[in-house]
Amino acid sequence: MAKERGTPRYLKIAQDICGKILTGEYPEGTLLKGRSILGAAYGVSPETVRKALNLLEKEKIVSSKRGVGVFVESVLHAQQFAARWKSETQIQSKYHNLETLLSQKKSLDEKINEAIDDMKDSFRYQTTEAVKFSEVSVPADSWINGKTIGEVYFWNYTEATIVAVIGSDGIAKTSPGRDFVLHSGDRLIFVGKDSLTFDRVLSFLTYGVLKEGEQGGEGSGE
Repeated sequence: MAKERGTPRYLKIAQDICGKILTGEYPEGTLLKGRSILGAAYGVSPETVRKALNLLEKEKIVSSKRGVGVFVESVLHAQQFAARWKSETQIQSKYHNLETLLSQKKSLDEKINEAIDDMKDSFRYQTTEAVKFSEVSVPADSWINGKTIGEVYFWNYTEATIVAVIGSDGIAKTSPGRDFVLHSGDRLIFVGKDSLTFDRVLSFLTYGVLKEGEQGGEGSGE
């Protein structure tokens, strides 16, 4: 015999009878119909009705008298039973929602892990085959302090692209534009085309653009 899913039928019948007691359809003292009649009304066997009435009797909502029948005993107990049933239903609903969220989280975690793995693979390929990432700190007395990336023509003179700037707050600002202001102490993450890019960037930050015959000092940046 297949296992019944969800709420058992006898419990649904007990809840329905309880509801009719609370609405006044079955006042206290009412003699309920026989199990066969109730079974036919609910479309179940008399045995299922018996289990429902036994539950209600256990909860002191109804009482049975041998040879007479089953009477409605207490509206108060019916209220208590209904309140407990409502609470349990809400808990089951919350548990179901939690299960759904956990399932969604698992699926999302899997997608995130796949994206991370894909990014690692791409990064590994790029750093070994095409793109070289480097990091340098803007010197304390750098001439570019307080100037924008566009203002100093950073790419024009270094042929390097700044992909992120880590400020004194430790927060990385990615993809800074031409209007981004650079400060001494900033850590620049940049990409270059060859092995000399780092030296060009460091020299540019320190000296600017050296004119012919200059050995150091502040450069013009132009």
